[in-house]
Amino acid sequence: MDWTHRIRLRHLAILVRLCESRNLSQVASELNITQPALSKWLRSLEEDIGLPLFERHARGIEPTLYGLELRTHAREILGKLGRAQDTMAQLAHGATGTLAVGVTPNIAPVLLPPGIRRFRERYPKVLLRLAENTLDHLLPLMQEGSYDVLVGRLEQHSLPRNLHYEELYDEPICLAVGGSHPLAGKRSVTWRDVQAHPWIVPGPSTPMRMRMDYELALAGQPAPWQQVESSSVLVNLSLLADSDLVMPISERLARHFAKQNMIQVLPLAMRSRGITGMVWRDAALASEHAAYFMECLRLSR
Repeated sequence: MDWTHRIRLRHLAILVRLCESRNLSQVASELNITQPALSKWLRSLEEDIGLPLFERHARGIEPTLYGLELRTHAREILGKLGRAQDTMAQLAHGATGTLAVGVTPNIAPVLLPPGIRRFRERYPKVLLRLAENTLDHLLPLMQEGSYDVLVGRLEQHSLPRNLHYEELYDEPICLAVGGSHPLAGKRSVTWRDVQAHPWIVPGPSTPMRMRMDYELALAGQPAPWQQVESSSVLVNLSLLADSDLVMPISERLARHFAKQNMIQVLPLAMRSRGITGMVWRDAALASEHAAYFMECLRLSR
């Protein structure tokens, strides 16, 4: 009998935790067992598999290439079982299925509502679970099987392996301010004008931040005065009100909030364009719910 028939779910969870903490003593304490007992179990697992999963150092342990690869599969297995448990509970309460969708903050208010309305017309009893976060948080969870579809501003070359991507539309970014901002209502705005005020900027690993940095480079502009770093749309809108802050934002989202008189878009042309698309794993194509939801997004763009 090979090792895959002997390993348990608890073992997979321990392996994932060891890769995360890289500390045997810490994980042993969390499990309420002794460190020698955990070390013995790990050595036994490595002997069973026939490959070194961790390198031992005086300062802790470091996962090998084999350990990292096994962690990836372990996360996916644990994620799928978690989804299965949730789906069973929803089916027991009358749902006909579940669909988990991850979305980035700059996309959620403009692309999702029409797509969700169309989806619910056909599948009114399918529970739709939405999670909003930045891509650096969503993509690892997507690989683990926590989501069926991910929607966001994303460049295709930045995708992790085993994920598929389809572009929905591209659009420029723009700069927005609150209604009481000194630049609000001006017919002409220059880079010098906006550089004179503090900015709200997204996190450094987000596609919006990378696109904004590229735009600044095209214009020969230095990095702005960054007073706030935030990817929360609601927080950013609140911060713009009655302040002198400037915020980069996608054009569609800016138009959405401008119609509600929540922001004003500055008349400063941008030359670069960002891509918004959807990401899925192979398993999503086998799900009629996921496949139809993606079609709803295509029709809503």
